[in-house]
Amino acid sequence: MLLSFTDKDINSIKGEKIVAKKDAEVDTEEKGKEEASKKGGLSTVKIIIIVVTLTLLLGGGLVGGTFYFVSNMNQTQASNSKDGASKTAEGEEGGELDKEEAAENKVLETPHYFSMDPKFVVSFSNQKYARFMQFSLEIMSRDAEVIQKVEEHNPVIRSSLLMLFGTQGYDEMVTREGKEKLLKDTAADINKTLQTVTGSSDMATAIEAAYFTSFVIQ
Repeated sequence: MLLSFTDKDINSIKGEKIVAKKDAEVDTEEKGKEEASKKGGLSTVKIIIIVVTLTLLLGGGLVGGTFYFVSNMNQTQASNSKDGASKTAEGEEGGELDKEEAAENKVLETPHYFSMDPKFVVSFSNQKYARFMQFSLEIMSRDAEVIQKVEEHNPVIRSSLLMLFGTQGYDEMVTREGKEKLLKDTAADINKTLQTVTGSSDMATAIEAAYFTSFVIQ
């Protein structure tokens, strides 16, 4: 049995094939887009994961580095503080030792005494209670050369002392305080005289002390 197709039937069959072909192409294109979209989505997720991972690693490195730097800096400052405190303590100890050594050296120096003979006899200006005082005097220095200077310039020194003693009153000389003050004034007066006659400022403290070895008021 032979089938006969008209031109209309043939055109209809061709149209159906074309539509089917287009539909297949559309389906293939959509599938490709879907796959590309899936691949693109996966790529985006991977990129995000990589970025987050790098951020965490970098952040951890910065925090660790900062902590390490701050820790080392604190340790260095603490070490410097300890060293400074140690040096300060050593310096203070050294200063105290120097002072102690200086004091010991001063104590160990031998005192030299000189007797200002003859005795001093001084009249009181007010003789209501007594007419005069008489006393022996010795002076002390820790420098033997100073004693030699005192012997050499003894006339000048005694003259100045007699003028000092002549200003003393009975009321002062009968007290311990008055006598102690006169001894201090005596040492200062001798030092002043030595400075004048020698022209040396080193004599300002040449005589360290003066002592009464006898003392009478009549």
